[in-house]
Amino acid sequence: MSGKIKRIADFVHDYLLKTGSKDLEIAWGPNYRWEHTQRVACWALRLANEERANAEKCVIAALFHDVSHFVCENYREHGTKSAEIARDFLQKNGYDKDFVENVAYAVETHVAEPNPKTLEAKILQDADTLDRFGYFRILLLGKKAEVSNLENLRKEVNSSLAYLNKLERGEFGPMWTNTGKAKLKELINLNKAFLGGVLEEIENTKTPNMV
Repeated sequence: MSGKIKRIADFVHDYLLKTGSKDLEIAWGPNYRWEHTQRVACWALRLANEERANAEKCVIAALFHDVSHFVCENYREHGTKSAEIARDFLQKNGYDKDFVENVAYAVETHVAEPNPKTLEAKILQDADTLDRFGYFRILLLGKKAEVSNLENLRKEVNSSLAYLNKLERGEFGPMWTNTGKAKLKELINLNKAFLGGVLEEIENTKTPNMV
């Protein structure tokens, strides 16, 4: 890891733990948010290399993308606030103006922007989406599941499956990179297999009817 990237990573890590300190013990707290950030950064690097984008811009944008998660009451505003934090940090650390603005744009538009204008912004959206449907998210969903209430669990699983079907149909927007598209398809199938298995086991949570 380069010295520049380490300084940014340390800043984001410390900022998340400080601003999310009251949520340290919950599953979706600052420790998870930092782990998510690292995975998104790794995805961003992989996608940047595949798409021949500027890898440094993509990784730095990924590291900053959720930095304001615990200071924004409105989730849809955290892209803008995170971009402000990224811009301030990068300017103070001597980054070129065009570099700073390119990173800030990617960070700002990673939330609900239907048509990002730069390759770096597209890569950040793809990288963020991939981690939202990865193996860690399945682990966290299992940790939160209300397994003692099978009817509620059935409703939650069916709701998740309906969401995956919409995602698969592209109703939440496209994946912008070929690598992202292929990996998301794999992760959707993984999630469907897991959730389908949960439904099957819900139906089998009963005393068998012996004839």
